[in-house]
Amino acid sequence: MQDNHDNHPLDLSYLTEMVGHNPEFMIEVFDTFIEQTPFYLAELEDALSNENWDKVGNCAHKIKPTFSYVGRNDVKDFVHSIEHNARNQIDLEQIPADVERLKGLLVHIYAQLEMAKKEIQSKL
Repeated sequence: MQDNHDNHPLDLSYLTEMVGHNPEFMIEVFDTFIEQTPFYLAELEDALSNENWDKVGNCAHKIKPTFSYVGRNDVKDFVHSIEHNARNQIDLEQIPADVERLKGLLVHIYAQLEMAKKEIQSKL
């Protein structure tokens, strides 16, 4: 997966559809994402270091839907490929690189969310 997801904008239409135009709740969703994903990622990396492919698949499955809430379905699809490969034990040698890529994407998404929060807060 060589295409560059880093420059994808956030698409908050799904979140807006779920919560309506509720800026405080949207900010809460962003904060929860920023606080929780490091725990999911640590669990994923632990499973990866033990080559526990079932657990890698389960961890990827757990983190996957969170990307819909912050409007990054491109990353959700990427995480789905990690889940699929781990569960089916396909391209296992690629999974560590994919997890590293996911970590880089998360850094970028955190920055996008901080910018989105500032924008929302400026309108409150």
